[in-house]
Amino acid sequence: MHKILVVDDAPDVRKTLEGLLKDAGYEVQSAANEGEALNLVMNTRFDLALIDVRLHGDDKEDESGLILTMAIRRVDPQIRIILMTGFPLKFSQVVRAIRYYGAVDFIEKTPDNYVEISKIVTKTISDPNYKRALDISQLNISLVSGQPIGVRAHGTHVYSARSWKVLRLNVERYARWADIALNDWKNLRFHIKETGSELWREIFDENQEVKMTFLDARSKGRSLKLLVEAPKDYLRLPLEFLHPNDDATSDYLILEYPLARFIYEAIPKREAISPALLAQKDKLRILIIASNTWQKSVLPRIKGVDIETTQLYDSLKQQDFVELKLIPTEQASWSRVQSELKNCRYDIIHYAGHGLHNPASPEESSIFFWTQENSRGAVKQVKATELQDLLKDSEVRLVYLSCCEGSKTGEKKVLLEDDFLGLADAIVHAGVPSVLGFRWPVSDKGACEMALEFYRSLLESGSPEIAIWQARRKLAGTNRDDPTWLSPILIHQQ
Repeated sequence: MHKILVVDDAPDVRKTLEGLLKDAGYEVQSAANEGEALNLVMNTRFDLALIDVRLHGDDKEDESGLILTMAIRRVDPQIRIILMTGFPLKFSQVVRAIRYYGAVDFIEKTPDNYVEISKIVTKTISDPNYKRALDISQLNISLVSGQPIGVRAHGTHVYSARSWKVLRLNVERYARWADIALNDWKNLRFHIKETGSELWREIFDENQEVKMTFLDARSKGRSLKLLVEAPKDYLRLPLEFLHPNDDATSDYLILEYPLARFIYEAIPKREAISPALLAQKDKLRILIIASNTWQKSVLPRIKGVDIETTQLYDSLKQQDFVELKLIPTEQASWSRVQSELKNCRYDIIHYAGHGLHNPASPEESSIFFWTQENSRGAVKQVKATELQDLLKDSEVRLVYLSCCEGSKTGEKKVLLEDDFLGLADAIVHAGVPSVLGFRWPVSDKGACEMALEFYRSLLESGSPEIAIWQARRKLAGTNRDDPTWLSPILIHQQ
């Protein structure tokens, strides 16, 4: 017999729903508050829970039922949850509950709707195709030169292992191969596949403990995410090229699974964007900055900058959950942008413009702005060190660098003189938990499509890893000869 939990602070509601559900053949228990509910969940295996959003009277700000949903999920990830409210449904509330809290439905609770609630319970329990969106395993892979490779699976599948061999990867060799691939446009796809296959051989084929843990995690979870943990200089390693050697039908790992990087010794100052975080926020605050700067024979005009940011703004402003600000090129003087970035209270900063990596001194890698509005004055080169200083006291959780070489990284040896290995490294060390940047220059069209698909998926999934994965898949499915799908690197300090 299926077991149902009813959680509502109103005794008459609990009694009515208990009666209807018992008549429908279910075993039912009820709770009046969070404490009673959690005590029951910890001692009984329920198939489904009906939870009132407001468990403390009629306070419009009360969303204690949503918080309880998250707590129950941690105790029993398999339980299906239907949320109820006695007040008119808010679209943003429904979206958050289903997308981020993992509820299967959100319904109005009125006296003439109780029979309908019972029918929805029966439909939910009897649906053989029901699958929770949160059935995800994550595989963490630890890469440090001179040490065994560590692998740890957690989520719907839990396991850990270490390789018998120590890692002897030549990071600089793979970085050179990546540069060769970009400079040999005609043979680009051949180069990246060969590089990815060799990298797969060194990490997986030569370390069977790692490979078997990966294969096991892949088979046990409905979905799998990959997080590679490594020192900052490993950003030069083209892990996005990884290509299994198992059979001719294998595709690039980043097209099969979401992949992100974790940098050792970088300490985030705030929580990364995730479904759980977005579930608690009334608004996701996004600052979009366009900066089409140019200097004769040094920086070319980028017409796509304002096209990308305008289209992104138009797309996101349709979402009730998003609070937006767009600074177009004509308004993006350095003084204006500097004032926005200092003590910034936005969750996401999206920058579209020029980016420059300085291999001789990576901490001087830069983005660019006009010194005056309306594209007048000189062009200001804003170095990685300046960005780090501006963002260290901000609330920013994700920086999207839609520019050339935003994630490009210098060699480890330059750390003897420089503090940072590039733009992304500096931003992460400012305490920003997530940075998305491009390894290579990308096309205007590709950059715009990537951004639009990334944010569409981010609002749907609540996950930067899944968002960049879906954006890659869409672009790769359209045109694999455009390396835009391969270029992004996501650093995600979760």
